[in-house]
Amino acid sequence: MKLITITILVLLSSLVNGQDTIGIKKATSTLNNALVTKDTTVLKRLISSRIGYGHSNGWLQTKQDIIADFVSGKIEYKKIETAEENYTFSKKAVAIRSVTKVEGRINGSIFNMTLQVLQVWKKVKRNWVLIARQSVKLS
Repeated sequence: MKLITITILVLLSSLVNGQDTIGIKKATSTLNNALVTKDTTVLKRLISSRIGYGHSNGWLQTKQDIIADFVSGKIEYKKIETAEENYTFSKKAVAIRSVTKVEGRINGSIFNMTLQVLQVWKKVKRNWVLIARQSVKLS
């Protein structure tokens, strides 16, 4: 009987983490798409008002900075490709480490680089919200 109970708990735990993985993968994909398409409505929904959004050059942005820079044309992403994702879940949060290739323009200058990115997402009322992000340039 104990073995059956333990087996059921392990299966349920795997199912819950599987659902969270699917949900967070969808959120990160939606965020990347919104960054490329400059969809400020989606960005406003996915990004916490208290975010610290760190770039590989040491530049730190708030949510308002991110939105303003897209509206003004200061920054433009052409392509964001994420690979080697590693998820660490806690109760209502997840840390995601990934290798990400990014192409775009900043202040009119083209950039193309590979980054190591750390994102921290928090589940708020059934939705994943990005609360922190930091990147380091690999190449």
